[in-house]
Amino acid sequence: MKHIGLQLYSVREDMAQDVYATLKKTAELGYTGVEFAGYFNVPAQQMKAWLDELGLIAYSTHTNIMANVEETASYLNELGCSNAVLPGGPSFETESEVLELAKNMSELSEKYKARGIKIGFHNHAREFKKNGDKGWMLDVLYDNTDPDSVGMQLDVCWATVGGQDPVEYLKKYKDRVTMVHMKEVLSVSPYEGTAIGDGIVDFKAIYDALGDDIIYIVEQESIKTMETWEGLAKSQKYLASL
Repeated sequence: MKHIGLQLYSVREDMAQDVYATLKKTAELGYTGVEFAGYFNVPAQQMKAWLDELGLIAYSTHTNIMANVEETASYLNELGCSNAVLPGGPSFETESEVLELAKNMSELSEKYKARGIKIGFHNHAREFKKNGDKGWMLDVLYDNTDPDSVGMQLDVCWATVGGQDPVEYLKKYKDRVTMVHMKEVLSVSPYEGTAIGDGIVDFKAIYDALGDDIIYIVEQESIKTMETWEGLAKSQKYLASL
């Protein structure tokens, strides 16, 4: 597995205390890059210098792509980062609201494309509501946007909690998968997380289906069985072995 990134939301408390030290620890664990969830008032030039020093790639960021497009694009361009992901959307209760999201993201994608950035969507479990007999509400977003304009960053944990087989869902939309959130599930209801390899998600099947061209982003939350960094170290080691 070539690309194993860390979603820095997993260590947000550490980021709030010391961004450089957190990035350094991430690199020391063997992660090849990061996905941001805020920049903690670090200027883009400084952040880029730290990433270069530590040998980390800026794979992506979770941000409200609808706001401050130029500011977001400028920061990402400085980092050499080509992905901006909307980390959630509307309630996904009705087809009409998802169609509105699809329209807005399609239009917005052109602004980001002009700056060399592809936008994407990150799901939770709520997007996997039935849309009558037409599939899932999340399907509405993907079936009404161009794969070249709106990428899919499937969170395999939340897909599992939402009642999906993440492997099959990734295969269904393989032409638009840019990144995958690799997050483990120890139990579905109530949801509890754990280190990758210790739960129920078939990460090897995901890797076998997608291969090395995809960016795999580890995210960890709701983990009770071990300390955060211990879990992240274990997750990286497991994925690197695939």
